[in-house]
Amino acid sequence: MQDYLAQEMCDNNPPPGKYDLFATEGGTAAMCYIFDSLQENYLLNKGDRIALMVPTFTPYIEIPELKRYSFDVTQIHADQMTRDGYHTWQYNEEEIDKLRDPDVKALFVINPSNPPSYALSPKTVKHIVDIVTKNNPNLMIITDDVYGTFISNFRSLMADLPRNTLCVYSFSKYFGATGWRTAVIALHQDNIYDKQLSRLTQEQKLSLTRRYGSLGVNADNMKLIDRMVADSRQVALNHTAGLSLPQQTQMSLFALYALLDKKNVYKEKMHGIIRSRLSAL
Repeated sequence: MQDYLAQEMCDNNPPPGKYDLFATEGGTAAMCYIFDSLQENYLLNKGDRIALMVPTFTPYIEIPELKRYSFDVTQIHADQMTRDGYHTWQYNEEEIDKLRDPDVKALFVINPSNPPSYALSPKTVKHIVDIVTKNNPNLMIITDDVYGTFISNFRSLMADLPRNTLCVYSFSKYFGATGWRTAVIALHQDNIYDKQLSRLTQEQKLSLTRRYGSLGVNADNMKLIDRMVADSRQVALNHTAGLSLPQQTQMSLFALYALLDKKNVYKEKMHGIIRSRLSAL
């Protein structure tokens, strides 16, 4: 999976270091686990301000409005238009500049977008990188990149902002495996999430010690992604967390097939299907 994500999400040019990976029951489970663990670990608290790049997959709009979260949502609109009045489904700089606000604690983005199906432009990615670097270094970025394999030379934010980015990738779309529930959450081992855990108040740390204490004497130093695994099974059932063996095997076969397909036969066929459908439409 490390090699597959480096190839498909990082355009064969990943950042130095490695990612910790949590295999999940599809992208749906990944979304639920991320929202839950960020809140359980005080990285996002009820009423906090988050940014949402829209248009987007409807659950990303609905989940923040649930009572348990009640996030203050700032929408970043893909409102760029051509001179002829057509949407480009890209973002003007003024919209991306909303991320300069340090009160915006997290950014949720689907890249390529859903439903427009456009990847973030290199210009927009560079703008986001500049803002994070100069204005909002602790911005947590959650990127849902399940359609990335349909874009030539795709590069996820996990490649350009590895310390800030939690990436969700699912095999369901690219390999026609919807309902098979094979996905993964990737978080770079050098990340801001674990750094922010160390900066929590003493009261918050004691609360988390009580929550994760049954997992071992070093529970205080658990990485966020390990806490996410535990949270996915209410901590007490941590020993049964994770994806079933048949699902893990299937993920491995998908990843190995893509890595061995040096001539991109499968990818070109999939891209061809998309182009033919667009032409027919």
